[in-house]
Amino acid sequence: MSKKSLIIILSLIVAVGAGFFIWRVQDTRAKAEKMESEILKELTAEEINLILQSQALSDSAGVAGITEQAETRRAFLKGMREYLALAAEARREGLNEDANFKINLEYKKKLLLADLYKAKLSNEQGKYYVVPKEELDAVWSDPQNEKQFSTDMDTLRAIQTAVARERGDQMSFPKLQGGSLIKARENWARTKVLSDKAEADAEFMSKPEIGLRFRIVEAGILSADYLRKHWTKNIKATNREIAAYLAARPEYDLSKKRGKAESLLRRAQAGEDFSRLAAEYSEDRLTKSKGGLYADVEKDTLWAEVEAAALALEKNQIADQIIVTHTGFHIIKLEDKQISREKNGGQTIKYSVRQILLQNTFEEPGNHNPDIPAPFLKAEEIAKAEIEKDKRNKFVEEISRRNPIVLPNDFTVELPENLIVNPSPNLIAATNAAP
Repeated sequence: MSKKSLIIILSLIVAVGAGFFIWRVQDTRAKAEKMESEILKELTAEEINLILQSQALSDSAGVAGITEQAETRRAFLKGMREYLALAAEARREGLNEDANFKINLEYKKKLLLADLYKAKLSNEQGKYYVVPKEELDAVWSDPQNEKQFSTDMDTLRAIQTAVARERGDQMSFPKLQGGSLIKARENWARTKVLSDKAEADAEFMSKPEIGLRFRIVEAGILSADYLRKHWTKNIKATNREIAAYLAARPEYDLSKKRGKAESLLRRAQAGEDFSRLAAEYSEDRLTKSKGGLYADVEKDTLWAEVEAAALALEKNQIADQIIVTHTGFHIIKLEDKQISREKNGGQTIKYSVRQILLQNTFEEPGNHNPDIPAPFLKAEEIAKAEIEKDKRNKFVEEISRRNPIVLPNDFTVELPENLIVNPSPNLIAATNAAP
């Protein structure tokens, strides 16, 4: 081969390589631009109005709860910014190309369509719309529906399992059977019938709020998937963090609770009013407001250790030591004891006892709803939840800074009147809830 021919061949190779490189760059840029164009980065006040008016068709009370107070409107907008920012990051990482995501999205979009169309039909006829049984039965005459139902249920189980695994829970989610399977099939068939009716209604599907609701559902799923993907590395509390949290908070030291119980026992024994002490200090919500009283209790009803100690006391006597159970530390006083003889020679025992209970768990912090008392949790559970809440907030704040979402500072919504409201999930509904 001549030197000239070799130069020509090398030149061609370089030209082809350069062309391929330029094509790859242009293709990557085009895909990136397409992806960015698909990201929902802005909602106007008018669009939020449309979204919430649409939601009001099936949940007017819930929408009213969002819109009535400035504080709840701000919380709604904050949550929407977070969902959209997380969804933007998820799309950039390609989570929208995941097979399970696509199945989940289609399923949740059909749930939303069914919910909206049922509300439409209900309001048109002035009463709750019920899908006829023959239409539900007809769904299963198509083998493809059986196949799709199985696919949807398997996908949802896979998502539930993934969420549990990220939380460190090894629980399994078996396939549905029995009554649960029957109910799932009924709901799936109803969703299929109603979503098909919706999709066949061109006027309904052309409404701008339908497309907006679809995008909100998609954002909800993507944000949940993104948080789940990054939970272990960026949010999950480590054992070291939990230990440090508890070390810095002596109020979660159980030995201090035991000491407090011993102090209360001494005060009761010294003559302080037992019922007043119970009303002030007891952590037994069933009896706290009654001065710790369990009245006319039958045998084998209360804690075995408490019952044994109570029945060994005389009337108005206080046990001379703390009673320890799986629940916590009990200080008890016997109010009364009645033993009745039965015809067969046996006996029936009823007794009344007051107790001051200090649990070996702690009230969940930050829960200030007077109608729903905060649950009692183990110290480690509280530490884990508080650490992960803080880490999640910081993680989401960073994502939000990288993805500024344009929303109005406030909004108003004119709710339709005289609606026939169907029970409905929340606005960013039918998503696998973000961890």
